[in-house]
Amino acid sequence: MGTRMAYSKKRRMWSVLWLLLLFALICQPAEVKAVEANTPQQNVLILHSYHKGFSWTDDQNNGIEERLKSSKVPPVIYTEYLDWKRYPSAENLQRFYELIKGKYVKLHIDAIITTDDRAFDFAAKNRKELLSDAPIIFSGINEIGYDRIKDQKNISGVIENIDPSETIKMALYINPSIRNVYLVYDNSESGLSTAQLVIKKLNSMNLGLKLHSMNQMSKEEIERTVSSLSSDSILLATTFYSDVTGKVTELDRFSSEIASISTVPLYYMYEYGLNHGAFGGNLLSGKLLGEKAANVALRVLHGESPDSIPVSYAGTSRNVFDYNQLQHFHIKVKDLPPGSEVINKPFSFYETYRSLVLILIAVFSVLIIFIGVLLFHVSVVRGIRKQLMESNERFSLAAYGADAVIWDLDMMTNTYYFSDRWYELLGYEIGELDEFYVGWKGIIHPDDLEQEDRQRREHLSGQSAYYYSEYRIRTKSGEYKWFQARGKVLQNEQGGYVRFAGSMTDVTDLKGYESKLQISYQELESTYEELTALQDELLEQYNKVVENQTLLQASEEKHRLLAYHDELSGLPNRLSLTEELKEYIEENEGGQAALYFLDIDNFKYINDTMGHTLGDRLLMLAGERLLEIAQGQSRHYRFGGDEFVILLKNMERPEQTVFFAEALIQSFKEPFQLGDSTVHVSISVGIAQYPRDGKNAEELLKNADIAMYKAKQAGKGTYVLYGQNMQQHFDERMIIEKHLRGAIHNNELSLHYQPKVNLHTGDLWGFEALIRWNSPVLGFVSPLSFIRIAEDCRLIVPIGEWVLQRACLFLAGLHRQGRGPYHISVNISVIQLLLEDFSDTVLKILRETGLDPRYLELEITESIFMESFEEISAKLEFLKKWGIGIALDDFGTGYSSLSYLKQLPITTLKIDKSFIDSILEEKSSMPLAGSIVAIGHDMGLSVTAEGVETEEQLDFLKRMSCDKVQGYYISRPIPESQVQSWIREYKQGELTAEEPKRKSK
Repeated sequence: MGTRMAYSKKRRMWSVLWLLLLFALICQPAEVKAVEANTPQQNVLILHSYHKGFSWTDDQNNGIEERLKSSKVPPVIYTEYLDWKRYPSAENLQRFYELIKGKYVKLHIDAIITTDDRAFDFAAKNRKELLSDAPIIFSGINEIGYDRIKDQKNISGVIENIDPSETIKMALYINPSIRNVYLVYDNSESGLSTAQLVIKKLNSMNLGLKLHSMNQMSKEEIERTVSSLSSDSILLATTFYSDVTGKVTELDRFSSEIASISTVPLYYMYEYGLNHGAFGGNLLSGKLLGEKAANVALRVLHGESPDSIPVSYAGTSRNVFDYNQLQHFHIKVKDLPPGSEVINKPFSFYETYRSLVLILIAVFSVLIIFIGVLLFHVSVVRGIRKQLMESNERFSLAAYGADAVIWDLDMMTNTYYFSDRWYELLGYEIGELDEFYVGWKGIIHPDDLEQEDRQRREHLSGQSAYYYSEYRIRTKSGEYKWFQARGKVLQNEQGGYVRFAGSMTDVTDLKGYESKLQISYQELESTYEELTALQDELLEQYNKVVENQTLLQASEEKHRLLAYHDELSGLPNRLSLTEELKEYIEENEGGQAALYFLDIDNFKYINDTMGHTLGDRLLMLAGERLLEIAQGQSRHYRFGGDEFVILLKNMERPEQTVFFAEALIQSFKEPFQLGDSTVHVSISVGIAQYPRDGKNAEELLKNADIAMYKAKQAGKGTYVLYGQNMQQHFDERMIIEKHLRGAIHNNELSLHYQPKVNLHTGDLWGFEALIRWNSPVLGFVSPLSFIRIAEDCRLIVPIGEWVLQRACLFLAGLHRQGRGPYHISVNISVIQLLLEDFSDTVLKILRETGLDPRYLELEITESIFMESFEEISAKLEFLKKWGIGIALDDFGTGYSSLSYLKQLPITTLKIDKSFIDSILEEKSSMPLAGSIVAIGHDMGLSVTAEGVETEEQLDFLKRMSCDKVQGYYISRPIPESQVQSWIREYKQGELTAEEPKRKSK
């Protein structure tokens, strides 16, 4: 029954799979057609240097067209021939120019494929004027030609790799006595260029070969020479069209005539010599060149830049020999170099189907052996069957005599087999119970089901060596009998379950005896308890005597723990570290140690947002995790707050310092579970090494602290080894922080205002307030230097409040003077946003300065939201309801996604300057900047572009319907005292959407 159910399930499963496969096959062509229908038609122009019918040109053309036509969406192919080999003149070039201009100047060309040098020169010179300035993919240009053009842009292709090395090696393999090589080529541009490369390559091989050029001979002189060459010579042909007298001879006829009278083999450099007298060699294939050039063209058509596609050299040659020429020179095929290809070889059944004949012989041999093995196997099986029957008889008698139940579970079908004794003990008939496990387990006592199932699973999972369980089973009469079950599972080589078998024994009587013994044991235990109660009374008095002494010792130990250990984590504290480090230095003068100063990144934000209880819990878990990776090799300390220190002593190798630091960083990659919250944190680690970075505890701690601060500056979540230059950097930071603390009080800070222009109307929209610091001691300090320090020491809170109040007061003053109404944009730090009273502070400043909230815009960077998204979003949403604008600054350089952007309470997107700078440098940036404008408008947001510095950038943003712009093209940031005069000058030459005019100071 179980087997039939399993077979039925499998059959239904296979039916569903076949239906899915059929549906996929039906739908696939439709999807392909849909893709092809949506692909725009592309045009490819093939320019050939020579004429149609010239073998080399035809081979390249065939390779190009076959590959292009085999693509999923073939382009439209146009082919033109310059015919330069027959007509190498300026008149021919002019005629060809007029032809291309008349046919293609109004047709958009997506790619140009050229064969050989002259066609490439024509395309490179005229593509901008005639051929849509399309990219060029060249074929058939050798190394000399490529050196001339390799600096040109928007080109790629396949170099005609003129290398006779392999051909010469093959010739020497066949005839090691070769000493003379006669070079056959003409005096055309390609002939001389090719010959130059061949001669250079042959000389570089240093084989002692003597080279004889035949380009200064007439056809008759060549014929006389080749008819009398000695056996230590070969002919090597590159290209030939006319002899020194100008007599034109087609290559096919010339090769055949030379080969017919030559006393030595005619080796070739090009594949088109085959079947025209060529003996063979490592032949350059025009068709393979064309195919590779077409592959490059398809990559360009699919969007790749030609300048990013490397020029190809290899894979365009074949090692080929002509069987007829081998016969002519009495050379056997087996004497050729390994891997050589032979053409024109006569058909031989054995040679052609040799593998098939050998396979058939092998198959028949295997069949004969198989039949012999099968006959032997049948005799063995008969013997095994007889032994099995005898074994079964012995097993049945033994099981019956032992009064045990034998059971067997087929793990494939989950079906049980029970011996007849089981049915006798329980009173059931065979077949009366469902033999599936889920069926018969219903007669097990409910109180025993859980432990039986657990013991079964423990054995099947490998936790116990064998299965053992005791449980009660209900008989047919309704009473329960106790059974003791044992078993073991059988697994196959792959670890899968095959069979689970064992025995059951009726232990009902034994359980009765155990119950009686248990009652007797309980009575004895009661007597023992009475005796021990008396002993407890005697000990009580003694315990009171020693209790006071124990309390005193515990008090002393507690005070020592408080003095040398951290109360929260239980780890040793600074005092403990100082004493241990001092002791180590005294006892290990030549030893090596490392001190790791750890700080949890952004712990204050976690404490402020989640509460101090969870913050303390995080510190305890962090201490436990540090101890887990220690493995007894280091000592751990806590100094308070989120600062931990680890001392690693007795360093054997310098690299141990870095390995342990990397282990510390990696240990905090796993998040912490704080109640219902999952918290991801990182640590910054500073490392000082003894004795290199300090000879005492104070120096090591100070330098490790400096290195830890440097790690935080480097981006957090990393480690830094202390270096001497860090002290100088730390001192410089301390100097900036020292003078920055008095900057507001000493009136050293000021604001500059950079104008923003409404691009639709040309009107002045408002200004962005930018802070400047002119220190009487340090001079002008860049905001990039002091803003980060101000955030670290929380001076950004009073500075940010000063900037906001000063900017609002400035703008309100302009409004009262009848200027505007203009807007003011102010940058806000994450430190300010995390303050509980941030929203109240903003509204309070607006009330005090008298500025209408709708003329204030707060600029927030994307990274701010990642600090505490929900809390910050709620505050900004509240301010937005008052009419205050919220701008997302530097959009596109952070964590932006469309789904994330929709959740932000913003009114304006600011395009980062990096996208504006690349508008004219990279064409791909133009649609990207336009896409950002479109995204912002689709979401109902205003879009501002910053960093506009050229008229071209401004024109592009106007075409993209960008709302506002700012940058040096409009004006640099202006001191407050010069703003009104700038506004007057701006209005006199107002910037309009039709005729932008530069306004700068």
